[in-house]
Amino acid sequence: MHSIRIKITAVILAAILTSLAAFIGISYFTMMQENDKTSVETLNLLSQNAQKTVDVRLNSLKRSVDVVADIAEDSLASLNLAEVGGANRAARTPEQAKQLDAFMQKYCEEVRQVFGSIANHSDSIVTYYFCISPDIGTSEHGFFYSKVGKTDFEEQPKLIADKLDPADRDSNWYFSPIRRGKPCWVGPYRSRLLSGLLTVSYVAPVYKEDVLIGVLGMDTLFYSVRAPVHSLRVYDTGFACLMDETGRILYHPRLKPETRLEEISLNLDPELFRRESNGSELIRYNAEGQRRQVSFATLTNGLKLVVVAPVDEISASWHKMTRSILLSAIAILVVFALLTLVIVGAVTKPLLRLTSASQKLASGDYNAELDYEGDDEVGILTRSFRQMRDHLKLYISDLNSRAFSDALTGIKNKGAFEAVKEWLNDAIRLGGTESRQEFAVVMFDCNGLKKINDEFGHERGDIYLQTAAGVICRTFLHSPVFRMGGDEFLVLLQHEAYRERETLLQVFDSSAEAVNAGAKNPWEKVNIAKGMAEFRPGVDTDVEQVVRRADEAMYENKRQGKLTAAVSIPNFEAIDS
Repeated sequence: MHSIRIKITAVILAAILTSLAAFIGISYFTMMQENDKTSVETLNLLSQNAQKTVDVRLNSLKRSVDVVADIAEDSLASLNLAEVGGANRAARTPEQAKQLDAFMQKYCEEVRQVFGSIANHSDSIVTYYFCISPDIGTSEHGFFYSKVGKTDFEEQPKLIADKLDPADRDSNWYFSPIRRGKPCWVGPYRSRLLSGLLTVSYVAPVYKEDVLIGVLGMDTLFYSVRAPVHSLRVYDTGFACLMDETGRILYHPRLKPETRLEEISLNLDPELFRRESNGSELIRYNAEGQRRQVSFATLTNGLKLVVVAPVDEISASWHKMTRSILLSAIAILVVFALLTLVIVGAVTKPLLRLTSASQKLASGDYNAELDYEGDDEVGILTRSFRQMRDHLKLYISDLNSRAFSDALTGIKNKGAFEAVKEWLNDAIRLGGTESRQEFAVVMFDCNGLKKINDEFGHERGDIYLQTAAGVICRTFLHSPVFRMGGDEFLVLLQHEAYRERETLLQVFDSSAEAVNAGAKNPWEKVNIAKGMAEFRPGVDTDVEQVVRRADEAMYENKRQGKLTAAVSIPNFEAIDS
C-alpha cells in the first residue's frame, strides 16, 4: 500500500507531465510561429535600414537633377521657338540661327552655374552634364563636368548628341529619358566617359512647347551605392546583395556580377522580386546545401536590396530557448518527485516572483525587484539573479564609459566628439536661429612626443600626454576636451567659454609656463602647438570645416615655432578651398 505522500506525488507528477507535455507542444508551435515572424521582421529591418542609407544618396542625386531641370525649363520662358524657326533647323534663316545661338549660349551658361553650385555640395556626385538636342541645331552643345580621379569638377569634352547611337547601351543616359518622356534612372552600366567605371545616372529631358531642348543629368559611381550594402552585417555568415527586378545580380559579396538568380537556386522565382518588398511573407530557399531566408526592399532607382541569412543562425536563439525549456521541465519533474505538497506550495510563490523579475531582466529592465531572501534554492537563485542584474548594470555602464572615454587620459575620445559633431551638424542643417550657434574649436598638438618616446620610453610619453591633458582640462574647465588620437587634443568652446575664448588661451599659456617652470624632466613639461577657429554662420556648412581651420591654424603655430602663440587666419575662403 502506497503512502499518501507517494499518491499525492504520483498525482502531481501525472498532472505535471500532462501539463508539461501540453505546454511544451503549444509553446513549441507558438514559439516556432513567433520565431518565423520575428525572423522576417529582423531581416526586413536590416534591409530597410540599408535601403534608407542608400536612398539618402540616390535621393540627393535625384533631387539635384530635378531642381536643375525645373530651373532649366523655367529659364526657357523667354525663348520663342516660332521666332527662331522652331525645331526645324534646315528651315532656319541665318539671322534666326544667330539669334538662337546667342540665346543657347547664355542659357547653357545659366544652367551650368546652377548645376555646378549644387554638384559641389554633394560628395557622391561625380559628373554633371547637359547635352543639347540635335533638333535645336545650334553651335552650343551643352557641357560635361567630371571629378572622377580628381578633387574638383573639371570641364570635359562636350557631349555631341549627333554622335550618340541609340543602340549603344552606353548612350542610354541620353535616349532613355527621351523615350520615356520624363526623368528616369539609368544603370548601373560601364560608362566609357568615366573610364569604364560602373555608373548610375539620373537624367531628365528638358522640353519647350513639346520640343526637346536637351538632356541633363548627374552620375554617381555604383561603388557609392553598394558600399552600405557591402558593410551590412547579417548574423554570422549572412550577406546582402543588389539585383534588378529581372533577377540579374549586380553586386554580391561572393558571386560574380551578372549572375542570374536561377543559377543560385531553383526555389526562388525571379517574378517574386518584381514586388516592392517581401512584406511580411516568409521566403526561404535552399542553396549550397543550406537552408536560407531572404528579405528584400526596393531602392529609389528600382534596384532590389536583398538580405540573406542561414535559417540555422536565425533560429539559434530559438533552439537554445527550446533546450532550456526542456531542461527546466526535467528539473521541475525531479524537484516535484522529491518534495511534498507543502514544500511545493512554499516554493511556488517565490518562483513566480522570480519568473516575473527574470522576464523583466530579459526585456532589459535592470531595476526588477529581486527581494526574496530565503535560504533555499530559490533564494540562492534570486541572489544569483540579483548579482547578475547588478553586474549587467555595471558592465553596460562600463561599456558606455569605455566607448566614449580615452583610457590613457580619462577624457573624452574621438568617438565622443563624433557624436557631438553629429549633434552640432544637425543643428546647423536646421537653419534659422538654431543653426547660428556660437562655438569655436581649439586644436592642440603635443610637440616632441616621438622624441620623448624614443629617448625615454613610452611610459614617459604617456606621462607627457597626461600632463598636457591635465593643463588643457584645468584651463578649459567648463568645456568638453577630447583626445583625437596620438598627440592631438580638441576643445569645444560654447556659451561663456566661447565668449572668454581669448582670455582662456592666455590662461592656458600662463598655465603651461607655470608647469614648465617647475618641471625637471622633458616629459613633465607642456610643449603644445594650438590653433583656434570660430564657427561662421552662413559660411560654414558643417563642424568639419571649423575643425579643419583650427587644425591649419595649429600647424601654422607649430611651423612658426611659437609655444603658445594665438594664431589668426586672415583668408578663410582660401583655406576652405
